[in-house]
Amino acid sequence: MSVASFDPLNFLARHGLADARALTVESLPGGYQNQVHRVRGGGIDWVVKRFSPAAEITLFPNLADAEAMALRRLSECGAAPRPIAFVEDAEDAPVLVYEFYAGQPWSGRVAPVAGLLRKIAHVDADGFRSVPMVPADILAQGDIFVAECQPGSRQRLAAVRPQPVEIAPGPRRLLHTDFGPGNLIEGADGLKAIDWQCPAAGDPAEDLAAFLSPAFQILYGRAPLTPKEEESLLQAYGDERTIDRLRLLRPFFDWRMAAYCAMRQQKLAESRPEASERYRLSTRALLERLGKGA
Repeated sequence: MSVASFDPLNFLARHGLADARALTVESLPGGYQNQVHRVRGGGIDWVVKRFSPAAEITLFPNLADAEAMALRRLSECGAAPRPIAFVEDAEDAPVLVYEFYAGQPWSGRVAPVAGLLRKIAHVDADGFRSVPMVPADILAQGDIFVAECQPGSRQRLAAVRPQPVEIAPGPRRLLHTDFGPGNLIEGADGLKAIDWQCPAAGDPAEDLAAFLSPAFQILYGRAPLTPKEEESLLQAYGDERTIDRLRLLRPFFDWRMAAYCAMRQQKLAESRPEASERYRLSTRALLERLGKGA
């Protein structure tokens, strides 16, 4: 079955998960690759996500089995939707089914975000991919993206590339890694995170840095956080050791993200100009921040 012909109702019926005759289906935004559908009726309100392989260099790999494992662990503490089923080889593409979490996109209040991040950081991270936790390794990952950029972008990135320093790694915890406002839903059971297809084991300072990054806000159609909002988030988070590491590591996370955004701006310039423009604005915001030594 091709990606274009995937029928979520037929899939549910074939695998004995639901009676398709009682259900309706609608398509949901699924990022750049995956097919995501909402099916409901007869007491069911589920998301059916069919994964497609990531065939390009990325900071956010598309890992179906990792998302299934993350949802199993995170749903127990209320940090993510409850999984229903995971079929790893469904017509040559894995499919994940989980409960639809009804609610609204993140409202802008930072205290619930801090609480959610603390909750995630206490979930077992065993079995997830490891991501860089020290400056030299974070920069090396960014260098991969820089190599894909045009000469002008490479020069601008080189001008603000921070010098690596020795920072002792912190504890390895569960990370979302794409912890932007578009992946946060406020509903009856509080704030939950969705789209867990690239979880990892790493420093919890990374998810904090992601949410604080102007790029993650701009890419999801929001203005960067104000200094007051940033400080309020960190105060609500309250883990001083993680916050201390964040202050040291943030320039390196910012530079890596700037390199990634510059690469994405270039690759999407013709096929998705609106997305390319968001990446351009994100790159500019990060370069300005790095240039100021913030």
